[in-house]
Amino acid sequence: MPNTVPLIGVEAQELYWLRMLVSLLRHPDPSVPELIRQALLYLTEAARKENRRSPQPCDRTRQAY
Repeated sequence: MPNTVPLIGVEAQELYWLRMLVSLLRHPDPSVPELIRQALLYLTEAARKENRRSPQPCDRTRQAY
């Protein structure tokens, strides 16, 4: 049985992808981890932009009446 550490916000089916990501970041060819690093930066920026475009819930506690 493999040793697993529970992580907040990580679903069981996502563990495969996290393991793959870590293995690519530890790859002996230095260009592979750099490519993965750049891809993660790109995805982070794209997610940030997408989050900005999504409608935010209305916070009526801050509205002046």
